[in-house]
Amino acid sequence: MTLYTQTATATVLWPEPMESTWQCLASGAPTTLAPKLPHLSLADVLFIGAVTAIPRHRRPWGCITWLAEVFGLSRVSVYALGDRLQERLLGTTPPAALLMPPTEKVSPHTASVTSNRLARTVLTATFPGNVSLRPMQAIMSEAFDQQRSVGWLSQMRLQAGQRAGKKLRQIDTSPLGPLIVLRDETFFQGYPLLLVVDPVSTTILLAQVCSDRQADTWGAALLMAQERGAIIEGLVEDMARAYAKSQQLVDMEQVTVQKDPWHLQRDGSRVKLFLEKAAYQAMSQVLKLEKQLVKAWDDTLFEQHYLPATLKEEQAIAQYDTFAVWLDHLSDAFELVDWRSGEIRDPATATWLMEETRAALAKIEHPRVQDFVKTLRNHQQHLLTFLTWTAAALSDYRHALAQHLPDLAEQKRFERTVARHWRLRQALINGHNQLRVHAIQAQADLNSLIADDTTREHLATRLLQILDGTARTSSLIECINGLLKSFLNNRQCFRDQETLQAYLDLFVLWHNMRPYQRGKRRGQSPYQIAGIYPGSNDWLELLGYPAI
Repeated sequence: MTLYTQTATATVLWPEPMESTWQCLASGAPTTLAPKLPHLSLADVLFIGAVTAIPRHRRPWGCITWLAEVFGLSRVSVYALGDRLQERLLGTTPPAALLMPPTEKVSPHTASVTSNRLARTVLTATFPGNVSLRPMQAIMSEAFDQQRSVGWLSQMRLQAGQRAGKKLRQIDTSPLGPLIVLRDETFFQGYPLLLVVDPVSTTILLAQVCSDRQADTWGAALLMAQERGAIIEGLVEDMARAYAKSQQLVDMEQVTVQKDPWHLQRDGSRVKLFLEKAAYQAMSQVLKLEKQLVKAWDDTLFEQHYLPATLKEEQAIAQYDTFAVWLDHLSDAFELVDWRSGEIRDPATATWLMEETRAALAKIEHPRVQDFVKTLRNHQQHLLTFLTWTAAALSDYRHALAQHLPDLAEQKRFERTVARHWRLRQALINGHNQLRVHAIQAQADLNSLIADDTTREHLATRLLQILDGTARTSSLIECINGLLKSFLNNRQCFRDQETLQAYLDLFVLWHNMRPYQRGKRRGQSPYQIAGIYPGSNDWLELLGYPAI
């Protein structure tokens, strides 16, 4: 008799040595190394510290996620626990001193409340605190015993935003060199907010509040971004109609364009869902008529209703099946790397596949499908530009690879192994956990291929950077839009366009100078990644509020 059902976690486990070591860990009492995590024993903490101490480029992909799932922690907690353990073991922070109570009573006037300290507190509560004005009053009263009016706080933040705007106009972005940039807009209080972003460093090159988003406005925005030093050689954008005309108005027609294929794929998914529902409705109608004929046969019902219904059913099912197959082929045409073989797609192959897909879809006689084909045809020339950019970037790389690996077969094997690892890693980042087994194997294949060869490791890193830098979609700028909206939505309103622009400038300066706390950009700010030094690494000090 089965008393309970035992379920296994879907996470793939490494057979050795990591999985074997974890299974041998003994439970025990909580350790002072992790006082806030009583479910972890000393052996657990030491094991977590050992795994996090593995250099990032040597650590198997997915280790930190696996640790987080096994020990019931977040990824941030795993990293923090590893850092804390290294500090204790290396002796950089004496643990005994941390546990000792203060020998003297701390005076309430030890920290002087200066105007700079008040300003830094207000601005930190704004970014990244996202604190509105009235709660900020309570913070000032509790922290510094200072009473400040809403008007004072608002004026102080407005002045800081105006300073931020002046600083942003003075910062030279030319160290970024030639750029492929993202552009998009979002809205607040009816004002369009135009954004231009570098996708590699995530630096916001321009954020402007405008009265409209017409072609001439967008053209002026591109010129403003270039006046600050950006050299725009490519644009990644959605399918807004004003974009093409904006380039014509400012003589930037030579700038190549990549249309975001996500919008086209989204529209295709909606058409597919509509065809699926139509097919089910047709099937339901046939079943309904069959039930009536089974109860009482009627030649008129059979000839005038049942037979046309079956023809409609066959047509609806055929339309859905055909569209679904070719929509998958269209998505495959937008792939940069084939995850099965690791082949980096060339523009000619992807163009041929898209042409075949468009021709096949055009044969489906359905108004929604025909509208989809029209959209595909109108934007087809700008949907695969990213492959042309990648091919140009790979030219010098393949020359360097040939110098180290003269054999052509070895070159192809090395390139495809690295590219397949990159593609499967991106799949896991995007939540496709069904590919985790393949990702782990791809990581192992890459480690085996490098085999402590520093030149091969350098070549692999260089190829990964090229693939990471490929601008195909505008999803990054959508993430920045979402971050900005999380701050804007906490504000009730702005007095006018100028105050909104000051707040936006303050956000841009904070974002460009904030160090990332996790991910592949961890420990660096967008300006640091871009090689831009505005005069200080502290955005508040840059605004004239040093930490004194």
